[in-house]
Amino acid sequence: MSVSPTDPLLKTYIFQVPIVTRHLVANFILVGLATTVVALRFVARRIRKTKVWWDDIAAVVSLIFTLGMLAMHITYANHGMRIHMAELPLANTTFIAKQLVAYQAVYYAAMSSVKISYLWFYLRIFPHPDFRKYIWMCMSLIIGYWLGSMLQIFLICTPFEMNWNPVIPGGHCASYNVAFVTIGIFNMITDLIIMLLPIPFIRKLQMAPGTKFGLVAIFAIGLFVTAITIIRINVLLNVDFTDLSYSMHDAAFWSVAEPAVAIINCCITTLRPLLKIVSPSRLWSSNKGSTVDRAGYGNSGNMDSRVKMRNKLGVEHDEYPLTCIEDGMGNSATAGRGDGDGSHDLKGDGSSDNSMRDTPSMHSGKTR
Repeated sequence: MSVSPTDPLLKTYIFQVPIVTRHLVANFILVGLATTVVALRFVARRIRKTKVWWDDIAAVVSLIFTLGMLAMHITYANHGMRIHMAELPLANTTFIAKQLVAYQAVYYAAMSSVKISYLWFYLRIFPHPDFRKYIWMCMSLIIGYWLGSMLQIFLICTPFEMNWNPVIPGGHCASYNVAFVTIGIFNMITDLIIMLLPIPFIRKLQMAPGTKFGLVAIFAIGLFVTAITIIRINVLLNVDFTDLSYSMHDAAFWSVAEPAVAIINCCITTLRPLLKIVSPSRLWSSNKGSTVDRAGYGNSGNMDSRVKMRNKLGVEHDEYPLTCIEDGMGNSATAGRGDGDGSHDLKGDGSSDNSMRDTPSMHSGKTR
C-alpha cells in the first residue's frame, strides 16, 4: 500500500485480523459481564433495602470508563490495528497516537475508580477505627497513583505534540515502555495491598461456611486481577511504539480486560442477597455464636453504642458479618435468651439489618 501525507483517514474492517477479532469478542464478553454484575449490584441493594453508597457510585464510574476503553479498542481496530504503520496513511498513524493519550487517561480513571470502590466497600463493612485508618491511607495512595499517572501523560513528551508528531525539531520523548511498566508495577502493588488489607481482620472472625467460601472466592478473583496486571506489564515491555498500530493489539486487549475483571470482582461482594434467593439460606447466615470474633471484640451489649456507630458511619454494614467491634461499639447482635440451665442460644445474622432491629427484644433475657 502506498502512503502519502495527504491521504485521508482510512477505516479498516475491524474483523479482518483474527487475533484482533478474538480480542474484541473476549472484551465484549468481559465488559458485558461487568455491566451485568453492576446492574445486579443495584438489584441486591433494592432487595436488601440498603442505601446506595459511594462504593456503588465508584463501581458505576469505573464501568463507564471501561465502556469507553472498549469503544476505543473498537476504534483502534477500525483504523489499522495489527497493520504496520508504514502501510497506513499518515492520518491513521496520527489518529492512533492521539487516541493513545486519551486511552491512557481513561484507563487510569477506570482502574482508580474501581480501587476506590473496593475501599469504600471496606468502609461500609468494617467499622473498626484502626482498620478504617488504613483504608483512608490506601485511598490517599490510590489518589496519588492517579495523579502520578496523569502527570506522566503530560510530561513524557516535550512539547506535548510530540506524542503524535515525533518529527518536531528539538522535541523529546522519554521511553513509553519504561513509563508504562513503572506505572503498571505501582498499579500491581496497590492491587495487592487492597486485596490483602482485610485478611488480618477477617482471620480473627468466625463466619458461616458459605461466607468463608464466598470470601475465598472473592480474594482468589482479586489475585486474578493482579495476575492480569502482571501479564499487561509484560506485554507493555514488548510494545514497539515506533510501530504502534501493529504491536499494540495485546496491550489494548489486556487494558480493557483488567478493569472489567476488577469490576466483576468488586461487585461479587454485594450479591449475597441474590445468592440467598437461589441457595439454602443457612449457607449465607452466620453460625450460631459465630458473630463474636476471636480478636476479643465481643458484643458489648450496649445498644446505644451500636446505634451511635451506625449513625456515625451513615451506612448499613450488611454485606458480610465482617465487623470487628470496638469496646462499647458494635453493629452485630449476638446475644440471645438464656434458658433454664443457663445456656444461651445466640441468634441472628451479623450482617442482617433485621438482627440489628431485633436487638432490643433479643436482650430481653440474659445476655452473654
